[in-house]
Amino acid sequence: MNSIFPLQLNITLTPMALSKIKKLTDSHPGYMLRLSVTKGGCAGNEYLLELAVPKEKDIRLQIEDVFVAIDPESSHLLAGSTIDYKEGLTQGGFRIINPQAKSTCGCGSSFQV
Repeated sequence: MNSIFPLQLNITLTPMALSKIKKLTDSHPGYMLRLSVTKGGCAGNEYLLELAVPKEKDIRLQIEDVFVAIDPESSHLLAGSTIDYKEGLTQGGFRIINPQAKSTCGCGSSFQV
């Protein structure tokens, strides 16, 4: 069963992230931006963002006209996060601003809670 819990997770997308996700998913029907956290990286946890068909147990959030899938086992680590997107030759791409992260690695791809 699919769930929608936007208020409990309180995930926010910036206007740039909304725009980029919409462009990506409009050209791939049935796909969503899927977020999860895996063990690894310099700080212990790293974010995994992928354009994918959501898994059956994923939490599906609708933010404006964009859908995002969240791995339910990672949801507690992502709660309250903001997803941003930056254009650029260096350090462009999606970025997660997570208020739960006590520290991050130098490149910002992994974090510790």
